[in-house]
Amino acid sequence: MHSKINFFNGLYQQADRTRASGCQDLDVMKVALKEFKERFPSGFQHLEAWEVVRKHEKWAQVPLMGEEGEGSAPKRKPVDVDFSIPDMNEDPSPQRPQRRDKRQATSSEGSSAELAAQFKVYTAMKEAKHAVELEAIEMRKKRDSEARELISAQLETMKNYNFDRDMKTFLKPHDDVPPSMLPIILARKREIANKYGWPCDF
Repeated sequence: MHSKINFFNGLYQQADRTRASGCQDLDVMKVALKEFKERFPSGFQHLEAWEVVRKHEKWAQVPLMGEEGEGSAPKRKPVDVDFSIPDMNEDPSPQRPQRRDKRQATSSEGSSAELAAQFKVYTAMKEAKHAVELEAIEMRKKRDSEARELISAQLETMKNYNFDRDMKTFLKPHDDVPPSMLPIILARKREIANKYGWPCDF
């Protein structure tokens, strides 16, 4: 992930340097995302992490020669070249390299530690968000399962109720039924018999 964020940051800085005046940050972002996707078809998936570290001094944009202007980073100091003739009496042995300033080393180590801490916080936040999403999915599955079980139980209850009702209707004697209602009663009993596969001789 770190290498892809570093690669994308380079694309963004390059697009920011070469953009025309008046372009918005959104235009620069679109260019950087397009170039990244040409290299990685899956696209850039770490915008949140990049937003966290992009302003860190380790990731800050270094201005090119001639890009410095008002409000930008200080210009590079010109290099002084000494064209004087060397003193032949000087010791020609190579000088020992200067030791690195301990304060500079401490500052660099602190900067790296701060960046690592920011990544750690971002990773922890992302993992916590993922855990919440998984919990929500599990709860939704549980509710759906309970709903299906309830519907199944209700259907079974209704089925038993209808069966008992049909059984009572089918077995109820029809000898005393008025002649005008007898065809209707017999038709209903034949319908019930066909529904359950019962024998019917009327």
